[in-house]
Amino acid sequence: MSVDPGSVERSEPYGSFMFTVSGGGREVAGFSSLSAVKRTTAVVIGDAPPTSGAVSEAFALERGVSHDPDFVAWATRGELASRMDLDIAVHDEAGRLVRTYHLTGCWVSELQALPDLDADANAVTIDHLRLENEGWQTVPTVPEPEEITVPEEELSTGPVVSLRPIGEDWRAVADVVPTDEQRAFVHPMAARYMLTNQKGGPWTSLGIHEGETVVGHVMWGLDDDGSHWIGGFVIDRSAQGRGLGRAAMVALVGWLAEQPGHWVTRLTHHPDNVAAASLYADLGFTRTGETDEDGEIVLELRP
Repeated sequence: MSVDPGSVERSEPYGSFMFTVSGGGREVAGFSSLSAVKRTTAVVIGDAPPTSGAVSEAFALERGVSHDPDFVAWATRGELASRMDLDIAVHDEAGRLVRTYHLTGCWVSELQALPDLDADANAVTIDHLRLENEGWQTVPTVPEPEEITVPEEELSTGPVVSLRPIGEDWRAVADVVPTDEQRAFVHPMAARYMLTNQKGGPWTSLGIHEGETVVGHVMWGLDDDGSHWIGGFVIDRSAQGRGLGRAAMVALVGWLAEQPGHWVTRLTHHPDNVAAASLYADLGFTRTGETDEDGEIVLELRP
């Protein structure tokens, strides 16, 4: 597996972000939203004296109320002396670390411990914190995430195939459709359904690219038992017959096998989908003896 040359010094923004907040040497769970982290510099006009430099503005965090006495004790002090450095780690759709922001000397200037409550409504109770800070900077040691790629020399099919988190190419991914003969096995609008899953939930959607052209779509997920799953595998009808599906599956299976704690990869196929059964068997998948709720055959591949 290698780095896709097109991803080096990436200029295209990532499609969506997840984030975590760490402080006091541990991750603080439960944060669901983060306001803008920014600094401002006063504009100098004419002969006015220069300003003292940029000022880091306050930012807000929201989290579901939980039993975390250490964090609550710090948040309720609200004292300048009770300062803590925080790290905000930003992750892409695949859960890979993209960038880390280090904020120094943070303290809580405003704490809303409870929102308005309604006994007749079923809602999550939210803490709202406004945090001041002395300054912030990006951590330069965080590398650009690698695209999931298979070099040409490792494939019998020839072309380089890459699997990429969905960004501005989402329309091309949504237009991926199977052949008419495959519609009994894969819904023709499956790619559009997959796109809705990238907004949240257990599945991560990836576009399959040949060079810079979208040729397919696939999803992967992590189950509660730590097993990795592959689902919704579609190669566009215009790109079939050139080994791109096999190349994409080889790349994804290899990448999943490298993930921490990986112990098995599972997927399913329609009982009448002979082509899929043959491909998965060639890659080493074996039957578990089970079927899913749709009657599809469950296969697995163990290291």
